[in-house]
Order: sequence, then C-alpha cells, then structure tokens
Amino acid sequence: MERCGGVYALCGYIDRATLEPRIDRKFEVGLPFSEGLAAVRSEGKFGYINLSAEMVIAPAFDLARGFRNGHAEVVVGDKAGIVDRTGKFLLSPNYARAIPFGAGAALVRPGKAVASDAYGLLRFTAQELFFQRADSRYLLIDLPSGKILKDELAIKEFEFGTFVWAAQPGDKRYGLLAPDGTWKIEPRFETAGKLHGGRAIVCYGRPTGHEDQSAQHGLADATQCGAIDRDGQTILAPQQFRIHGYRNGFYLVTERQKVGVLDEAGRLLGGRLFDDARLPDYSGEVTKILVNGQWIGLNRAGDLIPDPEDGKVLAVCPSGIKFMHSGNRIQVVGADEKPTVSYLFDDMHMTCEFPVSVRYNGKWGFLKQDGKLLVDPPSFQSQFGFSGGFAGVKIDGKWGILDSGGLLALAPQFDEMQPDSGAYAVSKDARKFWIDASGREVSEPRRLEDRQSKLRCEPDGGQRVSRNSNGTLFWGIADAAGNIVVEPKYRAITCFRDGLVWVPFDERQEWCAIDRNERRRESVACIKNWPDSNVAHARAETMSDDPYESGVLWMRAELEYGLDLREKPPRFVSQF
Repeated sequence: MERCGGVYALCGYIDRATLEPRIDRKFEVGLPFSEGLAAVRSEGKFGYINLSAEMVIAPAFDLARGFRNGHAEVVVGDKAGIVDRTGKFLLSPNYARAIPFGAGAALVRPGKAVASDAYGLLRFTAQELFFQRADSRYLLIDLPSGKILKDELAIKEFEFGTFVWAAQPGDKRYGLLAPDGTWKIEPRFETAGKLHGGRAIVCYGRPTGHEDQSAQHGLADATQCGAIDRDGQTILAPQQFRIHGYRNGFYLVTERQKVGVLDEAGRLLGGRLFDDARLPDYSGEVTKILVNGQWIGLNRAGDLIPDPEDGKVLAVCPSGIKFMHSGNRIQVVGADEKPTVSYLFDDMHMTCEFPVSVRYNGKWGFLKQDGKLLVDPPSFQSQFGFSGGFAGVKIDGKWGILDSGGLLALAPQFDEMQPDSGAYAVSKDARKFWIDASGREVSEPRRLEDRQSKLRCEPDGGQRVSRNSNGTLFWGIADAAGNIVVEPKYRAITCFRDGLVWVPFDERQEWCAIDRNERRRESVACIKNWPDSNVAHARAETMSDDPYESGVLWMRAELEYGLDLREKPPRFVSQF
C-alpha cells in the first residue's frame, strides 16, 4: 500500500502486512495498486508502475484512476478517456467521466473532466456518483463498436465489474443495469446503496395512489427496504422498516424514531423496536440495545442478555490497576481483581497517567496510581487534568489549583481559568492575567512549542528556515537533518505537498507551485492568496488592501511568530 512523506512529501509503497518498504518514495502522488498496477505522478504527469516499480505505462496523463477489468479512466487536459494495460486508448479522451464498466463497456458523461481545487491542483471528486448534480447524465457505450446502448442515465455505483444502479430519463427510480444495456432488475427502487459486504440495501417507495394510516407520517414510514446480492438476487425480502446498515448477519432498522435489529431472515430480534441499537463488530455475536436508559445485549436468537461489554477490560496500567466496563460505566479494580473504590464512574476515555480525571454523578475527581481517589468523594464542578503536578479545579463557581497530594495549592477565587503553556490564564474582578501554580502573577507565556510547530512540516518532513538579508527575512526549507533543500530566497513559503511547494511570485502577484528543483509547475494553476485556500468558511486576517500582498504578509506573520519575533499569530476570521 502507498505511504507518503519526507521533506518533499513523496510517495512510495510498503508491504501491507509487515509495513516494510517495498518501493522507494519517489513519486509526487501514489494511488493504490489495482490489478497489479498503480497510477503514480512523476514530474507532473501520471503513469502506471507494476509491483517491481517499473514504469509500464509512461507518464502522459493529467489524472488517472485504478484498473477495472484491464481498463482505466485517465484524463488528458480536461477530458477523460479509457486506456488498456498497455496505455493504448480504447476510448478517446472526450468526456467529463469515462468509467470502465464490465469487460467491454463504459459509462461516459459529456463535459469537462475536472476543475482545479483550492490549491490549484487537478483532482477527481470523491464520491462523485453519490453527490453529483441532479442533471448529471451518462451514456452507456459499447467499447468495441462505439455504439451507444443507453443515454440520459442517472447512475449510482453498485459494482462496475457486474452492474450499476441506473435511472432512466424522467424516472427517479433505480434499477440494476448490465454492461450490455439490459436490465438485471427493472427500475423500481426509491433508494439504492453501494455494494458492501456482498449486499446492497434497496428501498421501495409507497406505490402510487396507495393510501393508508402511515401516509400521515410521511414517506419514511411507508417505505419498505430489503437487500440484494452481487448478482442482483434478493437476499432479504422487503421489510416494513428503513434499513440503515448491515454487519455480521445483523441489519439495523428504524421506524418512527425507534430502532430495531433484523437477522439474515428478516426476523425482528426481540420482537420489538428499542430506543437505540448498535451493531456488533465484524466478529461479534451480540447487538447492544438501549432499554429504559440502560444498554443490554440482544443475541441472534432474539434473547435479551447482559450487556456483552460488561467485564471488558478497557485499559491495564503498569501498577496493576484495570479499568473495566460495567453497565455502561467504568469500574476500577486492582491487581487482586477487587474494586479499589465503590464508585462506578461515567464512561469516558481513561489513561494510566495518574492522577487521572474521573466523573461520578456529575462531579469530578482524580484517581491515584493505587486506584484510590485523591479526594473522596468526587466533588469538583469542573477540572483541568493534572500537568506538572497541579490541576485546575472548580468549587462553588470559582477556580483554584489542586496539588498531587489532594490539597488546594491555591484557594478557589478565579471566575475563569485555562492552562496555558505551564501557566494559567485566569480572570478575576473582570481582569484577565496569567499566574503560576502558586498564584504568583507572571507574564503571558511565550508558547514556544506552538510557535515552533508553525515552522515544522510533517513529522519527517523537515521545516521552514529563514535567512536575514539586509534586515529582511527570506524563507526556504531544510530537511529533518537540517540540510537546506530549498534555499531561503522567498518572501514566504509553504511546506511540500504532493512533491510541490508554494511560493509567492511578486512579478505575477500570485502564489505558484514549484517542484524540488525549484522549477515552476506550469500545469498547476497559480492562486491569488495562499492562506485563504487552506480553510473552509473562513478567510485570512486582512493585512493589506491588495489580496495577494495580504496573503504574503499573513504567511510572513505566521513564520515570524514561529521564530518568536511576533507576540501573536495571524488569525483566520469566520465568515459566519
């Protein structure tokens, strides 16, 4: 499987079982292997390698997908076509999508293939078939003859090697279409799911003109759902419920805000619906159901049994302390398997970093390494976990500081408190300031770890570095060992992504992508303001009336914050 990283963010492949390297990191993008080939991007173009890392189809495509039945969808410019395992075009690139279907057909959509993303890179849209516009229509083409077998189809994925969900013009119902243009199942489903676990969930709407008592509750109450297999055969007859999932022989169903579980035969386990239900994992034999506020088990025979997770060990600490699941709560036991305290704590993430926070009946406390409470009973309204031997605690609406011996190092007196880089940000009498654990007022922390993180790239990706030239900082990139890989000569710089790094070009008034040899990638669109491309529903703090200059100044401010040359980092401002 693919694995990317390093200073240039390049991709190689590792053994899925052992995680040992198999193909060196040398590609800008590496897609998963399919049918023995993997699409990789090298110097801006996609080609295909085999399991020996040999480039068997030369890089010539702007985008590429995996192989199905010996065929793959590729993009040249802004048009998609289909190639075989030699790289020969079976369908010329003239479409927005060109999906291999079966061994000799294709589903194609007219138009342009892709658009640039926020980074200026061309990308396929994830889950396109499920989230596409309603007016996206496909043609079914026979590849050997080029003959159009069907047109104006709305499609959803089933399994392109066998069938696809399709709806005919003017019809909102889906059927199962074969590559030769015949219907395995005539269109009749209101909703149809992707094949998963050897089955697909299908739902039928209320028949036209049908009236019954459920009509007043809306379509959801009148809909029936079932399941079909890979060959389009019914494996679960239509049921009166909405089906929301399947796992290990159990179907999760709903009706009028109640939840139930069906077995493979469609039998409603337990003979009733419940307040909630959770399917087991892929090897589990018992479903969890919520009854009167308590989680219990429901087995394949439909019997109600104790919660299958009761007694499950959630964590074992070096001291011998164990955290165990008990009736939707957590019990703490010692090395002797006996409870260390009489309380059953709220179900929450537990660690062995003592004192550890626990909650009981809405009150907070802390467990010591021996499993006993630091303060018994739990009595704090709120808390911040221990750090450096101290914890912030709230008592009667005021914040104070507790030491690791369970004594108040600082009496509750603050209206607000927040741990902050070894100090505490507090407010008292409408005044905000910082204190240490003894209550002594201190300066605002420098937050060195946060600052340094602004310069670091990925864990093994090195960092951004600077050089002062006549009082002006210029930026480049060094690898994890400190070796310069991009000379510090740019007013600002990003980290590498997909083998490219973005820098501002003043002569163009744009940010453009350059490769590891510092050549501008002509095939990648430049963008006006890099910081604004990194977030959704927000914009970078304005630092100049000119959008380009504002983005450069914003990035420089972030980098200067990383060097501890600036008090505050630049902000993103919500657009809501």
